[in-house]
Amino acid sequence: MQDNNNPYQTPSSEPTAEPNDSNATLASRWKRLFGALIDTLVQVAIVGPFLYFSGAWNEMIQQGGTLSLEETLTWFIVGEVAFLAAQGYLLFNRQQTVGKWLLNMKITGMVDSKVPAGKLFGIRYFLMHVLAQIPGANLLLMADPLLIFRKDKRCLHDLLAGTQVVDLKTA
Repeated sequence: MQDNNNPYQTPSSEPTAEPNDSNATLASRWKRLFGALIDTLVQVAIVGPFLYFSGAWNEMIQQGGTLSLEETLTWFIVGEVAFLAAQGYLLFNRQQTVGKWLLNMKITGMVDSKVPAGKLFGIRYFLMHVLAQIPGANLLLMADPLLIFRKDKRCLHDLLAGTQVVDLKTA
């Protein structure tokens, strides 16, 4: 029962998705590896000085490489804020990280080329960062980068978020 005069009625058609470019070439495994290494260096360059000058690095070394739960949570939050500060603009506006931008790659969805922010950050990065903090689960995360050797070159975080990384030079 549809009332065509009801201004509060939900639209009857589905919004159209921006189609994914099916001709896009997947980024090579080497480009993705070097992009990840660049992103890691950016993260270390930001968080490393905070760890060192706060004394947390020396404290961790003296305690045999461990931190208390409170310290771990604090540094996790610092790391996530640093990640968003360094990568947030490119990630949310261009679907790239610094490493992907430098190497001409982009994250796209499997169906729609636009990927929602929740999937871009929430699943591709934040979920993986949280799991890395959990003993046992962090060992399972070793499978994440190994999945790049599949035919579709998608890692675990790509599979969970429904994304792929494409090469912009060949697109």
